Amino acid sequence: MDIIAGFIVSVLELVVWLLWWVVFDALPTIFYFTALALLFAVTFGKVTVEVPKGMTGIGWTGFLQITRCGEGRVILSPALGVIVGFVVWTIIVSGVIIAHAYQT
Repeated sequence: MDIIAGFIVSVLELVVWLLWWVVFDALPTIFYFTALALLFAVTFGKVTVEVPKGMTGIGWTGFLQITRCGEGRVILSPALGVIVGFVVWTIIVSGVIIAHAYQT
């Protein structure tokens, strides 16, 4: 019986660790790259998301900054890119849920 209980605890620890990793590491990266690709494509390069030179990670915490460079491009900080990507995916998932709910 102890072996089964130990196995169940190990599986639960693995699931909790995996959920922690998805929420705090994988999702911000997915949101960042979504914003990076979509903002550049939709605005024809006028708005972009750039990582500063000293930065090593991408996350939703960080310095929220919007700058304008000499060529007229608007540059968003990675933290704002993650927020924009989150909004985009929220709109997509909400649209799918609404479309599915109203199918007849």
